[in-house]
Order: sequence, then structure tokens, then C-alpha cells
Amino acid sequence: MAAFMGLPQNAVYSLTKGAIRSFTEALRAELASSNIGVSALFPGAVGTQILESARGAQSERLAAFGRTKFSHFLARTPEAAARKILRAIVHDKARVLLGPDSRLLDFIARFFPGRNKLIGRALDLLK
Repeated sequence: MAAFMGLPQNAVYSLTKGAIRSFTEALRAELASSNIGVSALFPGAVGTQILESARGAQSERLAAFGRTKFSHFLARTPEAAARKILRAIVHDKARVLLGPDSRLLDFIARFFPGRNKLIGRALDLLK
């Protein structure tokens, strides 16, 4: 998710995800004439224990969000995520947007660039 826009309180994490996104796009272009495929995966929420086991300054906030009904509504099961990823690889998709949350942030980043303040305000409401 952080690959689409810088997330408040997560600048370094956002930096790394943006770099991976750019690297993946460049690598796909470089290998276009080969038989090697490259796809970028933007999973969004997948039903794992990642929020509950987070560490650092935001760990309590992330764990609390992981326990909300909202979080469980967005989360895909790992099995459903795996099926969608495999379909994308078979069809040589450049980008794999797994859930509604990743599609929403992709939309915001494309059509409302520079609007990550809105995301920051929304996250602050979850405190």
C-alpha cells in the first residue's frame, strides 16, 4: 500500500516500497524481450498476524486496528490471495492489486496525486 503514496508515520517504510515498485517496473521493461516475466504485487490487507505482531512506535495502534471489524472486512484469506497471484502470473500481469484497499489507494494515487494528507487524516481518526 505504501508503494502508492507516502504514509504518515511510515516515511522510511514508504520509501522502500516506492523503490521496489519503481525497480519492478524498470525490470519488467528491461526484460520485455525475454521469456522472463516480472509482476508487482500490491496485496493490501491479507488475513495474517502482521498487524498483531508489529513492533515500533505504532505497534499498539496497528494491533488495535488489526482487531477491528473494519480490518477483517478488508482482509483476503491467504488462499484467495495466492489464487489471484497465480492467475496474474499466468496472464503476465504487470500489477496485481489484491483487495479493495489496494485498488482504492491505487485510484487515489493516480487521480488525486499528492493527496496523502487525506490518508493521514483518516488514519488519525482511528486513534
